[in-house]
Formats: sequence, structure tokens, C-alpha cells
Amino acid sequence: MKALKTLVASAVLAMSTGAFAATVLPGSETSLQTIINNAYGGSGASPVSAAPNVNTDQAGAELFQIEASGGSIATMILEIAGNANINTFGIYDPYNTATQLQLFSGSASSGAQVAITVDASNQFKAVDLTNGGILGNMLFTSSTFGYYLSGPGGTFFSQASQNGGNEQMVSYRGDGDTVQFPGRAVGVWGPSSYLLGWEDTSLTGGSDKDYNDMVVYVESVTKVPEPGSLALLGLGLSGLAFASRRKQKNAK
Repeated sequence: MKALKTLVASAVLAMSTGAFAATVLPGSETSLQTIINNAYGGSGASPVSAAPNVNTDQAGAELFQIEASGGSIATMILEIAGNANINTFGIYDPYNTATQLQLFSGSASSGAQVAITVDASNQFKAVDLTNGGILGNMLFTSSTFGYYLSGPGGTFFSQASQNGGNEQMVSYRGDGDTVQFPGRAVGVWGPSSYLLGWEDTSLTGGSDKDYNDMVVYVESVTKVPEPGSLALLGLGLSGLAFASRRKQKNAK
């Protein structure tokens, strides 16, 4: 019984914090901490001291669902990678990672915005809010999706498990601070919005681990657990229920 409780606790912990935690280094370019800090401290914005710490305040988000409105907006904050003109960014189906819907091409720049919608049949659509036009439609297995970054270094996914266990993306969740991102008005960074910082070189292939190669703000999304975590939790809860019934039976 004690072992089962430990199993359930481990599953809940994995879902709430993510299976891995990345160490973000300053690097030789504008650091991710500086990029985040720059959204604070201005007129009407929360003080810089309220900014999340890039190493201790990670949200551990890997998979997402769009909230009840069925729409989400992704905003390019900054891209300073050497592959900035080549890298692409989008969403993918975690049950079939080959199913991908591109949101930003290599020509995207700071301030670019794309709207993502999903209908009852799990059909996702991407609309370019900066230049106009529909970027694409893609049918997913479910309403759950992840984000990907693709370039010369390979295609990396928000799920560490899809990168051989490597965290190529770090995430930070809003908590009500008032911030200002490049080209945007001062506004609230709420709990249904995340800042995603990416590393476009494999962590096992010479990465500088600064996670500033692409930084994207996504809103109106909810963090969801990985399918494996759900299965583990379900197994643990089933075991607890069985053990409880057995204990009651033996007590009679």
C-alpha cells in the first residue's frame, strides 16, 4: 500500500513539475533572463524584481490544450539564433509527431503573431495575424498538442521524451504580473499564458544551453500532463482502490 501511494505521488509530481528540469546558462548573447527582465520595469509594468527566475521558476509545461474559446495566439518575442532565418516553429500532434502545423517561418521577426483555432473534430487552423492569410489546417488525434522548433540542428519537441530525454524547451507561466513585450501594449501576463524559450542545438551536440534561440509567448492555453503520466496516475489510483477494497474485506 505504501509503495502504491509513493507511485501515485510520483505521478502527480511528474505531472506538476515535468519529468526533467533544464539548467539555463547565460551564454554569449542576450541571456534569456535579460529577455524576460526587459518585459518588466517599464512604465505601468511590474518591477524587475517580480520577473521569474529562468532556473527556479520553470513551469515544466510540455503539452497543451487551447482553452474553451477554441482560440490561442502565439507571439514571437525574440529570435537571435544563428539559424534565425531558417528555423521554423509550430505545433504537433503528440500521438503522431509527424503531424505538424507550422506557425512561424524563418522570415518571422519579433512581434509577429499567429492565431491558432481548434474545432470539435480536433481540426487545427493557423491564421497569420501579421501579414494576413491562412497558414494551414491539420487534423490532430485529439485537442492536445505540443510545440516544435525545426532547423539545421534537427526538429525538437516540447516533450523531452521526444528528444531522447533532453529538454530543448523551457516554459514559464504567468501569475498576474503586468509586462510589456516588444511592440505590444502593457498588459497582464496571466496563468493561461506561457513564455517558451528554445535551444536549437541538441543538448548532446554542443549546445550552449542558453535557451534564447527562439522565445515565443503563447496565450489562452492550459498545461496538460503527458499521456504516459496519465496512464501512470490511473494505474496508481486503480491499485489504491484495489488495496483499499482488499483491506476492507480482510477487516470483516
